[in-house]
Amino acid sequence: MTENLTKKTKKKNRTIPLFVKWIIVLVFLLVIAFSVFYVYMKQQSNPNHIVQQYVETFLSKDTSALFQELKFTEGAFTTPETLRASLEELYKYSTLTSYSLVQYETSSPDTIPYGIQYGNNSRGDAFNQTLTLKKSSEKRYFLFDKWEIDTSELLARNCTLGAPAGATVYMDGKEVTGNSPHVPDGKNENLFLYSLGDMFTGTHTIRVSMKDFQDYSTSFYLKSGDYSSQNIYTITPSLLSITEATEKNLLKKTEKLIRSIYKNALGEKPFEKIAGEYAFETSEQERLSQAYNTLVTNHIKSATHLTRVSFSDFQAKASVTYAEDGCYAVKVTSDMDYTADSVVVRETLPGNETAAGQSKSTSGSSQFTTTFHYKNGVWSVFGTTALDTCIYYIKY
Repeated sequence: MTENLTKKTKKKNRTIPLFVKWIIVLVFLLVIAFSVFYVYMKQQSNPNHIVQQYVETFLSKDTSALFQELKFTEGAFTTPETLRASLEELYKYSTLTSYSLVQYETSSPDTIPYGIQYGNNSRGDAFNQTLTLKKSSEKRYFLFDKWEIDTSELLARNCTLGAPAGATVYMDGKEVTGNSPHVPDGKNENLFLYSLGDMFTGTHTIRVSMKDFQDYSTSFYLKSGDYSSQNIYTITPSLLSITEATEKNLLKKTEKLIRSIYKNALGEKPFEKIAGEYAFETSEQERLSQAYNTLVTNHIKSATHLTRVSFSDFQAKASVTYAEDGCYAVKVTSDMDYTADSVVVRETLPGNETAAGQSKSTSGSSQFTTTFHYKNGVWSVFGTTALDTCIYYIKY
């Protein structure tokens, strides 16, 4: 009996091991930490808290903090600075000093709209903003609903700009030509499409600079939306204007071309002789060559034909014209005074034999239209009526 009592006494005096105590304490601390974390994250995930925090950041005028809170990705045209410019245009951001907030009713469990009215320290009216929270399909830490502010009203996504090939293009003062990915327009080989990424809504400026042309500038208002299937703006070549020096050069080139056509035709030189001196549109070269050969056959090699052409005066003007292939096109209309000598041959015998008549001379004025196309920094001749219509000369 004494032995059994001793064993019971030892059993009662047995203590809990130290490591077990530490485990109990650790579990207790983890429970407390999790409870604090749960309460904190639930409060942070509360839609009202998210909106309240947004408005406070908004009114702090710290656009860097606002940029991060709205989870924007920084790019060439999406920065805290461009966000500020957009907000200034939309809301007169710098003048806003107070706000009132109201939650609207909604039938959708995945969206919560809020109405925010901002007061300002200017004499203008208050500005109203509808802010929408959207529930994400993801969870925060697998426990909490993840609500995100809908920023679609502030963003124009997947923006592209169309501009003439060979031009240097600036968007909001920043060059995009050498810094942005670009590809030829599938519908117009003379246009490049520049990928600009996302941009904030508001007024933007474009400047185009190209050799032989005056700089072109314009401003436009960019609305929010997805521009994957359209350009935010397209600068067509027809919007550009050539410089005064370029116009003078084209007028001079036109005069030389017409003189060269008649000089070579009278000498019965091949078209390649002219093509070696002047750039002709590759796609039109065969057609122009045929027109030149017809001119020589009908008016130089014929029985009654031109023997000499002397041009005495040249007056011309240039104007922009339409080009089906979308390149820049200039039409030069020229009036040229001339004196033309010709040999008149009269038919005298029934057997189709002819007898040469005397030389005749006449003076007059002819109008020619010459079209130039501009591609990849080069002006080429697309067509000229000097090949299609011969000047008047005495035939009978």
